[in-house]
Amino acid sequence: MNDKTCECCILGAGPAGLGVAVELVDKGLSDILVIDRNNIVGGLSRTENIDGIRFDIGPHRFFTKNRDVNKLWYDTLHDDFKPVKRLTRIYYKKKYFHYPVKPINTLFNLGIVDATCVMLSYFNALIYKKSAPNNFEDWITQKFGSKLYDVFFRAYTEKIWGIPCNKIGIEFAEQRISNLDIIQVLKAALLGRNEIKTLIDQFHYPVLGAGQMYEVMAEKVVSKGGTVKLQSRVVAVNNNSNEIESVDVEQADGSKIRIKAKQYFSSIPITNLFKMINPSESNEVEESVEALYFRDHITINLLVDGDDLFPDQWLYVHDPTVKMARIVNYNNFSKSMVGTKNKTAISVEYFTFQHEKLWKMREDELKNLAVEELNSLGLVNRHSVEQAWVIRETECYPTYYLGYREPYELLKERLNQFQNLSSIGRGGMYKYNNQDHSIYSGILAARNYLKLEGSPYNLWDINNEAIYHESGD
Repeated sequence: MNDKTCECCILGAGPAGLGVAVELVDKGLSDILVIDRNNIVGGLSRTENIDGIRFDIGPHRFFTKNRDVNKLWYDTLHDDFKPVKRLTRIYYKKKYFHYPVKPINTLFNLGIVDATCVMLSYFNALIYKKSAPNNFEDWITQKFGSKLYDVFFRAYTEKIWGIPCNKIGIEFAEQRISNLDIIQVLKAALLGRNEIKTLIDQFHYPVLGAGQMYEVMAEKVVSKGGTVKLQSRVVAVNNNSNEIESVDVEQADGSKIRIKAKQYFSSIPITNLFKMINPSESNEVEESVEALYFRDHITINLLVDGDDLFPDQWLYVHDPTVKMARIVNYNNFSKSMVGTKNKTAISVEYFTFQHEKLWKMREDELKNLAVEELNSLGLVNRHSVEQAWVIRETECYPTYYLGYREPYELLKERLNQFQNLSSIGRGGMYKYNNQDHSIYSGILAARNYLKLEGSPYNLWDINNEAIYHESGD
């Protein structure tokens, strides 16, 4: 096995890893090596170019209140970073509910009976307070009532996470849903106002897809002397007590190299990282690794005849009769995603686990499932689908199930003991980070290593906001 040395080795070329790399080269450190298993950079935010059509791995929007991340985005793409007016809706009972909430639209679509039931259920929840909620279902029903929980939250949430709502922790709800105010919605509807500021109504987006941001970031790293090595998979992390001595990497041709560095930055899912550490960790650590798990993701990417299918960037599919969770229309992000006129690029998203039947389906079965579900929803005629491709992605969403906190805290404590390792990003931190959170974890990790003014930063404090960071002002 050949040895390779560098000052900094970065495991993963997604938002977090490239956030590290750009910050290091911008500060004059070029002896860095970025490793990634894929053939293109971007990680979960990459853009696949399939026969000249560009598909993201699900919908990505670029919005942040973090000045450092904002500056990086604009400095990277300049005029290729375009504003997009947001339109996202919920599909429920063959009707489209605006999200963020538009009161008149919501009450009209629900109808007088369901709308009345929602309000009565809500007031009942206000009057009859129960003990503190300890799961997602309790949190939603106590805050909004059981009727709204059944209408808008139950089916979609269980599609995403794959477990009953009463087995999901409250962290996701507290951060992402807490700013919805039913009283505010009712008042607005009665006064004839149809706008409630809950989430941003505009975001930015690269003209060639989310992955363009990371492709250009990687080009910058290389131009300043760094190395980006793709189709290379980490197979072992060699540890001497509390210090990483080296990592073993399998290259595209099957050969292996050993990389020795002063500092390592890893966005590898922490469960996978600990499984590769040599020698093995303690029984307690190994038990914690087995206790945590990620939700996996399948996108069925379609080229459809026609360019006016629906106006949304994406739809949340709350309909329990179909397995799909979201539908993405890339034409409404950027027309440049599809180089052919009168065609539309669509992704149909499914969330699953690798042991489930859905993950094990053949590609032709998955393609047929997506087409037939779209047809049943009335969104896309099955005969207008011209081509289809399947992308499977593992370890996408850290799962906040009841009881995850204890093993998570133990692994976090163990990670902090490694003197020359920074675990970053969604997978590396087991946190439901957006792009800006992941990039920022990389930026701060780089600043910690360089001992810049303000360091050391506690990376675990990132994405600890009390409410969703995209909430309107």
